[in-house]
Amino acid sequence: MIPASRIIRIDAVGTLALIVVTALASLVTSGTTGVLNLVVSAALFVGGCGAFAVGFLQAVDRSRTEVIDLAGLFYLTGAAAAEPRRALLGLWFVQIAVATVSVVTTSPPWGVMAPVWGIGILTLWSARHGRFQARPPSRR
Repeated sequence: MIPASRIIRIDAVGTLALIVVTALASLVTSGTTGVLNLVVSAALFVGGCGAFAVGFLQAVDRSRTEVIDLAGLFYLTGAAAAEPRRALLGLWFVQIAVATVSVVTTSPPWGVMAPVWGIGILTLWSARHGRFQARPPSRR
């Protein structure tokens, strides 16, 4: 299992890659920067889809013994301490902001795919490390 702090670092690396590539594609409009923007954005999209799927399936497994609520699973509401919640949501909001800026500054705006990375990582972190209430014995 990936430690909680490592998941946050992986999310930060993906976010930093998005920022760098979007800035580069915004400043230098060439075929190379466009392809690089596409590759990074697509990798974050596919990686986010994978993280989401794995996290969701792990949450389904945990739901047999714990009450997994969607706000806790996707937004860490009540499922995480303030520090990891702030870090993960902050990184996701940065991804959304960069994607929004990319609509105006790059053509085509491949960066709009990238925030799937953030929600996938949030789901994976919560499914693996989130705190949820135990399911009552009569409902197991």
